[in-house]
Amino acid sequence: MIAARVAAELTADPALDVHQQTGGLGELRVQVDGVDVVDTNRLWYPTPASVVSRVNAYLARP
Repeated sequence: MIAARVAAELTADPALDVHQQTGGLGELRVQVDGVDVVDTNRLWYPTPASVVSRVNAYLARP
């Protein structure tokens, strides 16, 4: 459910090409051009806003 919410928020930016893939139980990973920006496990699960914030911060790097 969190992955769908994050994908929906990131899809709002037409410059991004967002794809969802099924992962392991409790896994949430966000990659940008092959680089892991967010990689979580079952014990620590972020909020959708924090994931989007981390992705946006990564994309804003010079």
